[in-house]
Amino acid sequence: MKFKKLVLSTIIIFLLCSLCHFGYTIFPSFITSIFFPVNESIFEHLKMLFTAEVLFSIFTFSKKDYSFFLRMFLRGCLSVFILLMLYLPIYYLLGEVMLVTFLILFITILLTEYILTFLPKKKHHCYWNVASVFLLIGIYILFTYFVYHPIFEKLFFDEENKKYGIDILDE
Repeated sequence: MKFKKLVLSTIIIFLLCSLCHFGYTIFPSFITSIFFPVNESIFEHLKMLFTAEVLFSIFTFSKKDYSFFLRMFLRGCLSVFILLMLYLPIYYLLGEVMLVTFLILFITILLTEYILTFLPKKKHHCYWNVASVFLLIGIYILFTYFVYHPIFEKLFFDEENKKYGIDILDE
C-alpha cells in the first residue's frame, strides 16, 4: 500500500470513529447500542473503533478481495488490540488527556492499516473468510451483552457519568 493511501485510509477511519462516537446519542435504540458507544467507558470506545473499522471495510469492498470478511475481522480486532496495548498504560499513568487519546487512536489506526497491507487477497483464505463472518457476529453479540450486563471493572466504567453499561431506565 502506498503511503498516501495508507494515510488517507487512516484519516477516513479516524473520521468514521468521530461519527460513530455520536451514533447512539443521536439515534438511541437497541440497534444503535449494538454498534455505537452508549457511554464514555473505554470498552464502549473499543466498540466505536471496531465499528468504524468494519464500516471502512464495507465502504472499500472489492470483488478481487477474496479475504474480505477476514480482512474486516482482522482490521477490527487488530485495532482494538493495538489501542489497548498503547492506550491503557498511558491512561493509567496520566489519566484522560484528550489530545494524547486522539494521537494514540490515530497511531492505532495507522498501524492497523500498515499491518493489513501484508495480508494477501488470495483465495486460499476461503475457510478463514467464512469463519470470520461468524466471528464478527459473535463479537457484536459480546458487545451487546456487555452493554446491558457490564463487568464491574474500570474498563467498563464511565468516569464522566459515574455508571456502568447502559441505563435502561433512561430509554
